[in-house]
Amino acid sequence: MPQQQLNVTTYMTDVRDCLRPAAFMEIAQEIATIGAKERHFDDTVTLEAAHAVWVLARMHVRFDRMPVRYQPITLKTWHKGVHSVFFLRDYQVLDPEGQVLVSATSSWVIMEIDQRRMLRPDGLAEIIPADPEHPGHAIESPAGKIVIPRALPLRKVADHPVRYSDVDSNHHVNNTRYTSWAMDCLPDELTFNHSLKEIEINFNREARPGETVGLLHACDGPVHYVEGRVGDNQVFICKLSF
Repeated sequence: MPQQQLNVTTYMTDVRDCLRPAAFMEIAQEIATIGAKERHFDDTVTLEAAHAVWVLARMHVRFDRMPVRYQPITLKTWHKGVHSVFFLRDYQVLDPEGQVLVSATSSWVIMEIDQRRMLRPDGLAEIIPADPEHPGHAIESPAGKIVIPRALPLRKVADHPVRYSDVDSNHHVNNTRYTSWAMDCLPDELTFNHSLKEIEINFNREARPGETVGLLHACDGPVHYVEGRVGDNQVFICKLSF
């Protein structure tokens, strides 16, 4: 099981010296890459021959205690097998005493890069094992589909043109950027003064250079929803609980 020790640095933290949610997504993305490489199903070697890459489809994160600036932490991850069309991967962030600070589960698909189409897990059984690497769960249930309650009005708050800083080597917006976009759609008095307890996010369509993503917000008490659209197509949807 891959694990990494690091200190929470200044560039990872927000105005309250707490780990930014997007920074967790960034370090989770990096250790997921390491974990796939250790198991020999990473992008750069094993999948390259099939012109395929890993793409994050869903994620669910619980912040039990938000890590703070300069705090030493240990990040763990493990491949959790296959569920439906998804490959599952879990994560934990631990403090020096071994107490869990952050728990997360993610669902991934493999995309054929030329046709931008998803490859089914049963066609990849020789490359990626269906059995879990570790029997435990950070979050037991796989990340679910997010639906905004119909009674909640959605209000458009911004248009975000896809720019250089958003795009990764797959030539689409990197998954970590959507969390930053979503947090920026919320009221300052909320995000500047309160810690996020939970975030769930579905990535439903690529956003690519030259496109503009419309950002919409809905609120249900301490629960906020942010949706991104290109035209009538939903790019992502995010549920944030404070």
